Amino acid sequence: MYPREHGLALVCALVLMLGALILGASIARTAFGSMAAARTERERMVARAAAGMALADAEADIGGAASPSPARAAWFAGGSGGFADGCGTGSQDLGLCLPAASPLPPAWQAVDLAADDGTPVVPYGRYTGAVLATGGGVLPARLPGYLIEKLAPAGPAPPPLHHLYRITAIGFGTRATTQVVLQAIVRRPAAAAPPGNGQSGQGGQAQPAAPTDPPAPGTPAGTGPPTGRISWREIPNWPELHARALH
Repeated sequence: MYPREHGLALVCALVLMLGALILGASIARTAFGSMAAARTERERMVARAAAGMALADAEADIGGAASPSPARAAWFAGGSGGFADGCGTGSQDLGLCLPAASPLPPAWQAVDLAADDGTPVVPYGRYTGAVLATGGGVLPARLPGYLIEKLAPAGPAPPPLHHLYRITAIGFGTRATTQVVLQAIVRRPAAAAPPGNGQSGQGGQAQPAAPTDPPAPGTPAGTGPPTGRISWREIPNWPELHARALH
């Protein structure tokens, strides 16, 4: 007959095995959690970089960089007042909006920035010719896009030295469900002799500008006044703001 004490070895072995299993499960859970967090952070970095590129593309659009089409440039020449109520959806006024009157939500909240199509969001490179690869690997799932709102000074005021615009851009990660929204206030120096206002609407085409002096010899075609960013921010709760604006 075996002594009683020998049965303790089995109990101790089982306890040690159970502890090892719990420790292993904990390590595996931590490792998988770290991998998921790293994937999420990578997704956000890709989306944030894409949104930043969309902001820069919108600034180039406003500033007349990369020789955009004259019809598009006319909407910004001299701070043209022809921006559409709501947002333009035509070939040349796409994504150009006027701020909504209070208490209506602003365009950047009311418009579904993440929609695939049928919205006034300007896709990256539409008017500047910039190219961005998408899909596969660590590339964004979709092209980023942006809206431009013209901000007007409150009340009567002398002709401004600068025209202010609010850009709202959205970028996507390697999955379209990962989204980052950035917003910036941009100023463009007012031209000395602003052209006439354009007519807004579907398929909007800006009216021809008033005659101005020809550019000095050697001035590059399509060169506009320099555009500068005053401030920018990230809007982490844009989905909630958009959902609230629809109700």
